[in-house]
Amino acid sequence: MKNALEERISADEEKFGVGQKSPCTPASPQLFTAGCEAAADATSDAADLALREIDGRAGFATLDAGARKIQAAARTYKSLGCATGPTAADVRRACLGPAAVIAQGFPDLRDGANLGLAGK
Repeated sequence: MKNALEERISADEEKFGVGQKSPCTPASPQLFTAGCEAAADATSDAADLALREIDGRAGFATLDAGARKIQAAARTYKSLGCATGPTAADVRRACLGPAAVIAQGFPDLRDGANLGLAGK
């Protein structure tokens, strides 16, 4: 489980960046573009992989919760139309929370996997 997830996370981190280097960080000029949408898709796909890998295994509550939070954030980002450059201030504000979850998604998945493997 760890190897498959780590390989995926590492490749996506290199491609999209994380935290302040992510196109989805709230300060990024790419937040309301296809760049963040691509990162959201990749992060959600990594969360899907994590959930498939831990399906039926005990001890991965943190990873499970984190992956589900990432999936919800990606769905919200898409449903709000955040990647289409919304002009309404309330929509732009609503995009910030999900985008921040996406920007931090890869490290959160890695931390959840590590905690689960350590029995925490």
